[in-house]
Parts: sequence; C-alpha cells; structure tokens
Amino acid sequence: MFKQHHDGLRRWVQRAFPERQIYHRSEGKVNYISLTPRLQIAVVSAISLFVLWMLYSSISVFTSGHILSSQTFQAQGAHARSTRLLSEARAREASARALLESRTANFSTAADEFEQRLDMLKLLLDHVTEPTLVADIRQPSASGTVIMAAAAQDPEPRQSRPLRAVNVARDNPPLARLIMLENQQNIILRQAEETSEERVESLRAVLEFTGVHTDEIRATNQQNVGGPFVAMSDAQIFGEALDLDNEFSKRILRLTARLGEVSQLERTLHATPLGLPLRVEHRRTSKFGGRTDPITGRAAHHPGLDFGAFNLAPISATAPGKIKYAGWKPGYGRFVEIDHGYGFRTRYGHMAKLMVKRGQQVDAGTTIGLMGSSGRSTGVHLHYEVWHNGKIYDPEKFLKAGLYVQQKN
Repeated sequence: MFKQHHDGLRRWVQRAFPERQIYHRSEGKVNYISLTPRLQIAVVSAISLFVLWMLYSSISVFTSGHILSSQTFQAQGAHARSTRLLSEARAREASARALLESRTANFSTAADEFEQRLDMLKLLLDHVTEPTLVADIRQPSASGTVIMAAAAQDPEPRQSRPLRAVNVARDNPPLARLIMLENQQNIILRQAEETSEERVESLRAVLEFTGVHTDEIRATNQQNVGGPFVAMSDAQIFGEALDLDNEFSKRILRLTARLGEVSQLERTLHATPLGLPLRVEHRRTSKFGGRTDPITGRAAHHPGLDFGAFNLAPISATAPGKIKYAGWKPGYGRFVEIDHGYGFRTRYGHMAKLMVKRGQQVDAGTTIGLMGSSGRSTGVHLHYEVWHNGKIYDPEKFLKAGLYVQQKN
C-alpha cells in the first residue's frame, strides 16, 4: 500500500517536474544546463515559502498597522491634552508675570514720584529754611536785648492738616511703606507751609509798622517795567513732575507762590530804610510832626527826626541804595539824598562834611558824611527824613520796625 502511494507520488513528480535542459549556443559551441526534478522541487519550494512569507508579512503589517493607528490616535490625544495643559500653564505664568511686572512698575512709578516730590520739597525747604530777616523772639537783637516777635493780623490760628492713617495688612509691606513715605512727605510739606505762612505774616507785620501799606510798596515795585506778555505753562515752570489735578501739586504751587511772596517781601524789607543813621552814642533832639520852630518860635511841622551827638560823628546810610543828591541844599545845608528803590528815599541834612558823591552806590551802614551844623541849624545835629512815593513818613516808625530785623552789618 505504502509502495503504491510512493510510486504514485513519484510518477506525479516526474510528470510535474520532468527533467529539463536549457541549451545555449556561444561561439559555435552548444552548451546546456540540466534541471533535475529535485532542483525544480527545491526552487518551487523556495518560491512557495517566499510567497507564504510575503502573505504572512502583509497580514502582520496590516494587523499591527491597525493596532499602531489606534495607539497613535491615543498618543496624539494625550499629546494634545499635554499641549493644552502646557499652554494653560504658560498663560497663567505669563499672566502672573504681567501682574508682577505691572505691580513692580506701579511701585517703581510711585517710588519715582516720591523721589521727584522729595527733591522738589528739598528744593523748596532750602528756601523755606533760609535765615529770615525778621528776628526770632528767642534771639537777642544786635544790642543784646530780647525783643518780641512781630504780631500778625491773624484772628484765627491755622489748623494742621490731619495725616492719613496707616491701616494696611502686615502681608503688604510695600504699600505700608509708600503710605508711610506719603505721611512723612505731608509732615514736611505741612511744616513748610506753616513756616512760609509765618514768614509772610512776620514780614508783612514789620512793613506795616512803618506806616506804609504793604500793597502800596508792592505796587511801587511793579512800576517802571514792561514788555510783551508771553505766558509760561506750569510744566515750563516746574517741569513734568507736577500734575495740576494732583493735590500734592496744588499744594506745591500754593507753597511756591507763598515763597515767591516771602522773597519779594524780603527784598522789599532789605530796601526799606530801617537802620539807624547814627551808630554811635546819640539822643533824639526833636521828633517828627508839630513843634515850635527853634528859630522863629512859631508853630511848625517838623518833617523829620533830629539826632544829637558829638561834632563830626559819622552818619550812616540806613539801607542800601544810590546817591541821588550830594551837596548844598537851602535849609538843609550840606545834604545827601539816597534812593533805595521800591519808592523809598532818605534825606540827611546839616552835615559838616560829605563822604559820598552823586551816583555812588552805598550799602546799609556806609558812612555818607560827618555830623555838623550847616544850613538852617541852631547846633550840631542830624536832620533825618524818610519818604515813600513822594510822601513823607515818621522815621521813628521805621526805626521801631528795624528792631525786628536782623541787621547783617
């Protein structure tokens, strides 16, 4: 039985794979290649195995590709979620960074503003704390006598501005620090305002003692000037640091205007003849106003103040100014007239010798002549007059006002 099957298989192989020969001719010679059944079976088996392997590989690739596609889809989804989370995290980081930068910029701006304000306050305080011409009640005068302060016409005392309370959580120290700086700034500004106000009141009071109204003196100072009007903006005056909508800026403007008034009043006071024309031992021999004329014995008006001292006593200018007249004048004898500006003029008569000439600039205390008895005089003395805008005033009031002024020389 087995032999029959074996013989049948053999016959099938011989029919399917008979021995074949392949001939080829080259250079007149004929050669052939013999393909035995065994070789053909081996080739067919190899080809079959190759085909089977290709089919298996294709099926495997298809199956694994499907699996890979599913995994790839899942991986892409996970990547998309991670990308979204990363984007959200970056957005939150950017927002937090922008908020931090904004707050840092705000604090930096606030710090810069405080720095500008403090620089401005320092500049203003340099002017506020300058030595004043008006004597302090606690300081002795040149004679060593303590004098009282000039009284200001202020029926109601000024009230200090309340400071802002610092109610800030402990977890926000930068804001607490800014508020503390603002309070310190307000303290300095308030002190500057009060000091400048006191200086204005004291200067006005001293000038009022002379009998000449302050507004009249200031109006005199505005005469003899002119030119086209070209307005300046507040930014030009104060730079870019001021914002007129800001309360601090408004207070700075008011304080600056007050300091300008102080400066003007001090210049006016410096030009006002408040000094003594005699800096040696002397006495008053005749007051300003009505008296009996020493020569005619009749009632007369005495337009000045007479001082008695020794012969050739030095006579001093009572304020800085320019010599307008130096020479002989009827009734006055040897005579000097000084223009001090702001409408003020002083006259000195009956001198024995003149020490200045017309057009000369003199300072307060400069010796302008020596006491004598020239002109319409009954003895050695000085006749002294004070004028303002063509109107004569009592020199005694100017001398009393001078008690409140620190004399620099």
